[in-house]
Amino acid sequence: MGPDPHFKYIVSAMVIFSSYYITKLPLVWILVLAYTLGGVINHSLTLAIHDISHNVVFGNYYPIANRLFGMWANLPIGVPMSISFKKYHVEHHRYQSTDFYDVDLPTRFEGVFFRNIPLKILWIFLQPFFYSLRPFIVRPKPPTMLELLNAAVQVVFDTLIVYFFGWWSLFYLIAGNGTPPHVSPLHTYTQRATRRTLTMKCGTS
Repeated sequence: MGPDPHFKYIVSAMVIFSSYYITKLPLVWILVLAYTLGGVINHSLTLAIHDISHNVVFGNYYPIANRLFGMWANLPIGVPMSISFKKYHVEHHRYQSTDFYDVDLPTRFEGVFFRNIPLKILWIFLQPFFYSLRPFIVRPKPPTMLELLNAAVQVVFDTLIVYFFGWWSLFYLIAGNGTPPHVSPLHTYTQRATRRTLTMKCGTS
């Protein structure tokens, strides 16, 4: 198998499109675009960062190149997370479904508090924030040099976005992180299109 030769170009296209697309628009349009478009791109890049953490871009012999490319994919998300995700995701695979070590598991508070349908729907919308903050609460670790570099690169990028496009543009990028992918209309459409394609190829219904 080996690294996917097309992966880095697809990710780069999403990064460039997302960074170029932002512009000065009324707040209502920023929110609409963050919900329908920005959220889909952000979650696609988050999934890409997951794959990058497994060194699928340049292979296992070039870990630093994969980490740097992860920082590149991280840019439109607005907050530094690529390197930290890698650090905790390794333990997710090593200690799957083990409390404390696997920080993908919801906390006891989440399980107790979000126990009826309205609260569970609220949890779906808050899931991106729980997922990103849970590791630092459940199993905090000192930051590494790569994490500090990730943060510095992200701060520079965010500063340039604010300088050239304004604060609303940065808000657009970050707001996309709060859009659960499974309730986005564009994500639903692409899911159905993918399912139809697989059905046609596999000959199943």
